[in-house]
Amino acid sequence: MTAGGRPQETLVSEQPLDYAACVRRSEAVAWRLDDVMPRGTRLDFTRPFMPEELARTSRIKLLDEAEQLRLNQITGNAYLNLFAFVEEFIIAMVVSLAQSELSRDHDAIRALSRFADEEVKHQQLFTRFREAFDRDFGHPCAVLSSAADVSRIVLAKRPLAVLLLTLHLELLTQRHYVAAVKDDRTLDPFFCSLLHAHWLEESQHARIDTLQMSKLAEGMSRASIEAAMHDYLAILEAFDGLLAEQARMDVDSIAMATGRTFDDAERAQVEAGQHSAYRHTFIVLGMTHPPFVATLRTLAPHESDTVIAAASRYS
Repeated sequence: MTAGGRPQETLVSEQPLDYAACVRRSEAVAWRLDDVMPRGTRLDFTRPFMPEELARTSRIKLLDEAEQLRLNQITGNAYLNLFAFVEEFIIAMVVSLAQSELSRDHDAIRALSRFADEEVKHQQLFTRFREAFDRDFGHPCAVLSSAADVSRIVLAKRPLAVLLLTLHLELLTQRHYVAAVKDDRTLDPFFCSLLHAHWLEESQHARIDTLQMSKLAEGMSRASIEAAMHDYLAILEAFDGLLAEQARMDVDSIAMATGRTFDDAERAQVEAGQHSAYRHTFIVLGMTHPPFVATLRTLAPHESDTVIAAASRYS
């Protein structure tokens, strides 16, 4: 039982988990950076990178098909950068968790160390992609670049809130790849392979998140857990501001890529479409994903409804 009188449960897990099993699974699905994206890889700009379910560029009616394709590719580039961006705080958090396990649980240290190493590898993969994109797209496309500053802000929040956000983001890769990417034959196969590689390892990280969350929540009061949930919502609100910033940059990028000049109303339409798509992709699909909802209900059966309802703000 926890301090708040709740039964201890394994979070978001269909079967009992342990760190040794996480290490074995991590080793089984591991991949090498150069195998997924060899240096010098050329991107195919004749095909979309992102599924319409996520990019939603067809909803921006003032753009023709060719322009929507270009915006889809701009969105794919920003999508990978956003994951590299948030992985900055995840790496710092996981390294800290591994240090806290020193002289205690060697399986946990191995699992967390692999977790951190894989997140750095993801950042390197996405940086390599952005370099190829910048080289071949034909026009510069701005992306968010203040990851270290944002990482410090996130890590200043309660540890349980940071773990909740981490689980939210890592479960997103499952929802994105399995539900939207895997069976979409219109997409660039290489871009799909990147998302597949990312999902393979992030799905294992989510298992470690649940173990860490169970351990952390064990001694927490209901009030402390509720406060962490409010922190989680505050981080999402700040993240939404970053998504809006990326949407504004995308308008400049598509204008430059197509040679168009948008008037104020047209600019607002493209910006609103991009912001809405990013919100759906990075916030709503995470907050409403059934495994994440199950975690919230396990942590705090009464307060979880308030958190789940907050997803409607971003829809």
